[in-house]
Amino acid sequence: MCGEYGGFAEIGPGAGLKLEPLRSLAAFLFAVLAASAALAQVPAPAPAPTPAPAPVPVEPADAADAPDSPDDDKTAEDDQKQREAARKQRRDRLEALRTAASNITWEAPTELKELFEKFIQFPEHEAGEVKPGTLRLFLREVNRKVPEIAASEGYFASQVSTRIEGEGNNRQLVVSVTPGPRTIVDKVIVEFEGDIAKTGDGRELQREAVEKAWALPAGRPFRQADWDDAKSRVLEKFSERHYANASIADSVVIVDAVESKATVKVILESGPRYTFGPLAVNGLKRYPQSLVTRYNRMEVGEPYEFEKLLELQRVLQNAPWFASVAVDIDRDDAASPLNIPIEVTLIERPPADVGISVGYGTDTGARTEVSFRHRDVFGTALDMQSALSVDQVRQVGFADFYLPALSLGGPLGDKLTTRDSFGVLLEHKSNQGLDTQRVAFAAYRAFKMLRPIDDYRVGLSYQFERKRPDQSQDSIARALAPVAEATWRWVDDLIDPKKGGVLKVRVAAGGTAFLSTQDFVQLYGTYQQWIPLGENDQLLLRGEIGQTIAVSREGIPEDFLFKAGGSRSNRGYAYESLGARDGDAIVGGRYLATGTVEYVHWFGKVWGGAAFVDMGDATDERKSMNGNASYGVGLRVRTPAGPLALDVAYAENTGKTRMSFSVSVAF
Repeated sequence: MCGEYGGFAEIGPGAGLKLEPLRSLAAFLFAVLAASAALAQVPAPAPAPTPAPAPVPVEPADAADAPDSPDDDKTAEDDQKQREAARKQRRDRLEALRTAASNITWEAPTELKELFEKFIQFPEHEAGEVKPGTLRLFLREVNRKVPEIAASEGYFASQVSTRIEGEGNNRQLVVSVTPGPRTIVDKVIVEFEGDIAKTGDGRELQREAVEKAWALPAGRPFRQADWDDAKSRVLEKFSERHYANASIADSVVIVDAVESKATVKVILESGPRYTFGPLAVNGLKRYPQSLVTRYNRMEVGEPYEFEKLLELQRVLQNAPWFASVAVDIDRDDAASPLNIPIEVTLIERPPADVGISVGYGTDTGARTEVSFRHRDVFGTALDMQSALSVDQVRQVGFADFYLPALSLGGPLGDKLTTRDSFGVLLEHKSNQGLDTQRVAFAAYRAFKMLRPIDDYRVGLSYQFERKRPDQSQDSIARALAPVAEATWRWVDDLIDPKKGGVLKVRVAAGGTAFLSTQDFVQLYGTYQQWIPLGENDQLLLRGEIGQTIAVSREGIPEDFLFKAGGSRSNRGYAYESLGARDGDAIVGGRYLATGTVEYVHWFGKVWGGAAFVDMGDATDERKSMNGNASYGVGLRVRTPAGPLALDVAYAENTGKTRMSFSVSVAF
């Protein structure tokens, strides 16, 4: 079947032979053979004749030497003029650019302008002109660095261009920067890996505290400096407790330049938990290791806290025996994070120091002092501080001995540290008609409690004093007095306060039953307040009040009575010229009250001026107190040791003007 089998004959048992397809195939083959034979009898076409070459026209004999046409000459001349004009234009622009480069102006927001001027170097000049090659380098740096600097401040679509303004020598090169919109932090992601990612044992609270420490929150402009600072701070917070070897596993900023938004992401790796081990002290030569271990408050097995390492370093550095102190642990090479040794590296100070200083003050005149300090008296780490000081009013020699500090523990824990001392003093003083000779012995315990800037001191003082007032009888005063003092400070700067206050109180007592010649209780307090009045102005308020409760001042050493006047008191009156009178001498009284109102204006970072009013008096009878007002002006000079004051004050009662200041130089 032709339709079913595609023209092939089907042969099978009992089937007949079908010839129609075979006949058709034979006819087709015959036709093909006949056509081929007919083609073979047709003769091949003759090849086409080769065309003859076209004749070349012959020019006249003088045609080759004929001159160019006038139109050709004009075209060449125009081209030459255009080339020369282009070269001149380039020379003029280069010359204008070189002239303008001597006066470069940035046209950009202030914060970006300051960065461009800081990090992009201007062209170098030589003999008043721009040095060859440096202008091109500057322009290249502008095109390369301006987008980078702008991006570091959050401007990721900035554009920069340059133009020349002005004529002649007044030309200036203007670098114009269009920063575009600033990118804002849209989302913050902080993730944790390692031990901190577990639950329990305070891990959740620590993760929460670390997240709160992130310093680049959503809504803030993105800046590279803020981004780096935020990562540094969060890592510092993370490694404060337990995780001494914490690190940033990854950090990325994804910026959407179209929307001007950024997503910041930080992954923090905690590493293992660390615990403290024993001290490993290096560098000791003169002193025993026990001198260091007595300051250590970290127990073996205690969780790692970076603040405790800093505290040990601070107290050792403040101790008199060491010039350099470093306290840390080995985070990288430690065999185990458990009970890791605390490495203390020390450099000892020389045991002895000698100092000489000279000075002058309007209170006591010229002054000379020689000091001697030995930090290892008798090889016991006993710190002796002694000095001999001589001025026109007072001559004194003393020696104080300080024991190493210790911690009392108790309810305040390691915050309560003490330092014990004892000493002896010999003094001769002659002022305002009173000549005194005094010998004193004292022992004190100084405290540092919750706030290191506050001071507390309790002790016992014994004083023996001979008084010789002009035109009066000599007398002897003795006192064995317990003393308690406290100073609280709320100031922004201990050396040069701008705001805040300082309060100091003192209580002392003596009795005839305990080696004193008179029963007495001394109460004293002083307070000073700094009030800022703008950036360059401040108001100072000072007041002091004191009373010695006793039936009489007789038999009480001058140290437990009061006088006023001088550069640190009522400045219109001489040093200790206000007090009780004994013969022709001014002696200490039982009552004291003084006050100051001072206005200071600073003309710059160093120089300032002041206007003030001082009032106050010291007497032996409350009803005889006098205001003793004085008014004045002064000069202020900021120094590393605090403001230096030079004042001129007018005393209302005496009608006299007095200058006051004090300065000293140490060698």
